[in-house]
Amino acid sequence: MQCLEVKIGDDMCVKLVAHRLTSLALKKQMKFEKRKLQDFPQYEFSYNNNTLKRVANENKDRRENFIIKPVDGERGSITFFDFTDYETFSCTKMGVLYDILNALHDEFGKYIRVKFKQYSIDEVLEYKRASLELYKDIVKKEVLNSGINIVDVVHSETSEDYLQDVADGINKIIPEAKCSVGKRLSKKKLNVRYIHDKSFYSDSEVDPHQESMEDYVVQHITVENFKHQSSAAVYNILKELVIKKDIATGKITLVDWSQYGYKADWLFGVVVDGTYYFMTIHPDGSFKIEALKRNLFTMTEYDKYMDYFGLNEENKNDYRGVIGLVKDAEGNINLIKDTNMYSMPDYTAMGDVLKNVASEGRFPGKDVVTWLRLVMDTTDKIKVHAELDIVIPHIDVNAEYTKANVMGLFKGITTKKEVVRYVFENTGIMLYAYLRGEEERREYLSGNIDINYFDYDDTHAKYSVGEIGNGMKYTIERASVVREIQAVEGSKLIFKKVLPLMGVEFVRYGMLTVVPFPFKYLREYIVKEDLCD
Repeated sequence: MQCLEVKIGDDMCVKLVAHRLTSLALKKQMKFEKRKLQDFPQYEFSYNNNTLKRVANENKDRRENFIIKPVDGERGSITFFDFTDYETFSCTKMGVLYDILNALHDEFGKYIRVKFKQYSIDEVLEYKRASLELYKDIVKKEVLNSGINIVDVVHSETSEDYLQDVADGINKIIPEAKCSVGKRLSKKKLNVRYIHDKSFYSDSEVDPHQESMEDYVVQHITVENFKHQSSAAVYNILKELVIKKDIATGKITLVDWSQYGYKADWLFGVVVDGTYYFMTIHPDGSFKIEALKRNLFTMTEYDKYMDYFGLNEENKNDYRGVIGLVKDAEGNINLIKDTNMYSMPDYTAMGDVLKNVASEGRFPGKDVVTWLRLVMDTTDKIKVHAELDIVIPHIDVNAEYTKANVMGLFKGITTKKEVVRYVFENTGIMLYAYLRGEEERREYLSGNIDINYFDYDDTHAKYSVGEIGNGMKYTIERASVVREIQAVEGSKLIFKKVLPLMGVEFVRYGMLTVVPFPFKYLREYIVKEDLCD
């Protein structure tokens, strides 16, 4: 059973946490390690009023009792927001919050009012999918130039056929690509290496994951997780190979760095397990990555940068939650920090609209005719007039029409929108919800689509990265986390200049990336260094 825990933290942020409740009939499929079965509170479900309550002691350990724990390999998952219709909306995190706050208002509206913090967005970066997919041409060119070498480390009865399917999947995407299945890695080609996942080698002295790939460009695929039937998965390995080659050559090619117009160097930094990694990118897209540890005997310019990650007792409170550092050529340093905040759609307005549409209604034919004639009087759109001239004479004034019947009278989207607009504005009845258009997206979903940025004060800013607004679907699976930018020790806020570096989809396939993409290069470099060590 999927359940949502709604609570308010001491920072006044609402937390919406999905849980999986499982009946004790499935207890053999659960792992109890840190916490034993008897330590879990048990609940029973009431089918009379659809509620959960703690079980009495005499009813404990019954098969039908629930505990808050998933079976092994599963976890709680509830969609953040879906505006397909009211029923679907009600089963999302925003739909549950909508119901809770409406109930709170109905019961305690005389005594309490709840509202959320609102900010005015200073800058919005919008993208179309076509422009975001230009990198695919670069991937294709690199694959054609280098070729693909697929290496079998599994050597199972089926691996040969499986890898041929992988090769066929690559050729389906790039027909001219030269794919070969070999026994050894190639220094000239891009390598795809077929292995098991880490758990398979846990009791083995040999683990292909730990072998050095320093002189090769290699992307691993695993028996357990890679789905060669998915074109997205196949394309992802090709893109990852190009990134790995960029790291090997020290030059960004997956995008044209010069398009950003930077005239000087930029530095990006992270820390992982006590090692600090800094990537300096030059105006031509060439770059250098350095891995450093603190050294009491040798001081460098990077020592100060290390302090900003808050790992020292003296500054850990000032720089808590830092996930990355950005520096420009003038020495301005901005830190990227996580927060507990996330941006929300105007879920109350959208919930009201969807609820209105879902409400039943039957309208006399004569009222429908009246509405349509008044629509003609209030619009100057020729196409609308032409369609209504055809439709109105065929309406049965003695019949009754549902909302679906009324909408089914028209073919043109413009006519439908004009009718919906007029009827709602003059009767309060919503025949249909148009929520995906550009105007509606801006009204209801700003903050949850595209890249949004605003200055909080002279040294702090906030930003969020949402769905690609152009052509978006009805579903937003996950919330857009709000991240904070902090300018340190007299620095100016410079992060706005690197916002375009999140306007790429090659980090998260089909989605914008939530931090500038050089951090993706840093992560890949760190993985490579770990293997080399």
